[in-house]
Amino acid sequence: MTTEPKLTIELVPSTVWYSSMYQYYKKTNNPKKWSEIKEALFAKEGYKCWTCGKETRRLEAHEFWGYDDINHIQKLEAIHHLCGLCHKIKHIGLWLHTEDGARMLQKERLTKEDVVGHFCNVNSCPKEDFHKHENEAFKVWNERSGHQWKQDFGGYKA
Repeated sequence: MTTEPKLTIELVPSTVWYSSMYQYYKKTNNPKKWSEIKEALFAKEGYKCWTCGKETRRLEAHEFWGYDDINHIQKLEAIHHLCGLCHKIKHIGLWLHTEDGARMLQKERLTKEDVVGHFCNVNSCPKEDFHKHENEAFKVWNERSGHQWKQDFGGYKA
């Protein structure tokens, strides 16, 4: 891949795990607000995956974060619906590198090859490109996980 792939791996630094917008609403006992965000997405984007375009009623809201690596600020840039396979790519650390992920894949009757194959299909690339992209994503994750991050929820209310 010579250009940025359409479907990318987005590993959230370990120092901000469980502090997403979704988790915020869950912790503050306000799941209704997250449901409102999801309903607004359905109204705006329809019932298709933001990344691969698959039409389905089974979509998962994904928070797209930007990173200021100098000032260590994580900023919520957007929330979009993704199909299950695109969402698994975003959170590949869980799905392909933990025992819990392996169990959940098995429960969904999916394999690692299904997940990697989806990345390759969406990006029209060979598996070697997936592995290069994954390795680079983990290098960035390792560096970012060494810092404490301030969070900015952007235009979303926390």
